[in-house]
Amino acid sequence: MSSARVLYVHTTGVSSEILKNLVLAGVKAAICDGRPYPSSMATTPSSFLPPGERDGTSKEETGDTDKNEKEDKTSEPEQKKQRTSPKTVAAAMQPRVMELNPLLDECKIYESSVEDIPDEEFAKYDVVVASRLGMDQAKRVSAATTSGGGKFYLVDCFGLSGCAMLDLGPDHGYRKEVGKDKLSDVMKVDPYVPLGDMLNLKLRDATGRWDKLPPKIWATYRAYLEYEAKAGKWSCADYADDFVEKTQQWLKTESEKPTSSKPFSEDYLGNEDDLRNIASLATAEVSPVCAVLGGVLGNEIIKAISGRGEPANNILLFDGVDGGCRSFLLQEKNN
Repeated sequence: MSSARVLYVHTTGVSSEILKNLVLAGVKAAICDGRPYPSSMATTPSSFLPPGERDGTSKEETGDTDKNEKEDKTSEPEQKKQRTSPKTVAAAMQPRVMELNPLLDECKIYESSVEDIPDEEFAKYDVVVASRLGMDQAKRVSAATTSGGGKFYLVDCFGLSGCAMLDLGPDHGYRKEVGKDKLSDVMKVDPYVPLGDMLNLKLRDATGRWDKLPPKIWATYRAYLEYEAKAGKWSCADYADDFVEKTQQWLKTESEKPTSSKPFSEDYLGNEDDLRNIASLATAEVSPVCAVLGGVLGNEIIKAISGRGEPANNILLFDGVDGGCRSFLLQEKNN
């Protein structure tokens, strides 16, 4: 596990919790986040970045420096260098990660956008954890990661809920715990469904033995991803009306079957007021939700890296109302 490398694509409240857990466990980290700082982190719950630094009101941001410092002309270039604020989220996170566990190698950062990172770079990592990533890029990064033998996790929290998608690759093997200090022979994840196939699956087919209708948390997350794919931006209160219109159209399309039956309607996630509320929660993270789901995902990643323990397959749904986190299998149904 000490030789594993994890790349974090976009730092959010939940991904920073995963990062913290794994770095403290001795797993090396790298960060890909070229979003502007501090604006992109202003409302993100993070134990790494102080609130004053995130909202731009810290001493360094306001330029409140000692008078003698300003008058010392000989050291002015060095002082400027020290006072230079990070311009990207990756640059802001780097020193914090290194402080968390100084025994690890330097935290590598990528300050360009995800779109500019080639597939070969993602294939170098054992694990890639992504948040706030659109469907097209999620499919690309997942395929690139698993082609190199890595594991891909897409995770986001929204309000009191959270959802994670797990793509461990077609060749992932693990040993199941069958007793005290006893492990089974090597097993494969079955069935294995690539992330691209998960996202291409119609919402009406996201059912299971105990779920006659698609889980509401999964339907909500897919609605966010669908809106981002169509509008090119994440939903928020300012775009609520547009989100309502596009989501209702999408739900209507997703519910229609070749037969005349419709398992659910465009009101599946509620009326227009309900959808406006859902729209406002797309990027709203709550610290306890991030901490719990981040802890669960951290444990899943350690299992995947070590190959010890049966992994979740292939969706994790967290409900902050009852505190439950369950696994849900997303796969094409044989009709």
